Amino acid sequence: MGARPVVTAFLVCDTVIHEQETNKKSCIGIFHQISTHRFPCRHGQLSIYANITDAQGEYVFRLSLQHLKDGREIGAGSTPPLGIPDRLQTAELAFRLQNIVFPSPGKYQFQLFANEDLVAQKEVVIKKIEPPAPRDGGNGE
Repeated sequence: MGARPVVTAFLVCDTVIHEQETNKKSCIGIFHQISTHRFPCRHGQLSIYANITDAQGEYVFRLSLQHLKDGREIGAGSTPPLGIPDRLQTAELAFRLQNIVFPSPGKYQFQLFANEDLVAQKEVVIKKIEPPAPRDGGNGE
């Protein structure tokens, strides 16, 4: 591996939009907690954005989502080999994970690896909330 990449931003969000004309990326709906009424909880789609610098060489970036309670991987993705020619260059990555099933409440962690070297991690909390009580449809008596 070349230089060890430095991750300057690592965000969990609903989606990452890549503007082709300007090459800008926008993170929409940044979050660190998901609330749900029941488990297992299926989350339709979420995205991870990473901004990387101080890297030079060829890398395969791999994203893993781990349940911290038992260390089990519940989601993953990786890039094809990516060449970064200059340590002063900034690289941006966006991962989209679909239909992730969170088996129980608790803490989960996204881990980003560069050629199997852990370079960033971010926790997200999955919280159970009670459904709202039914509203009285009458006149309040």
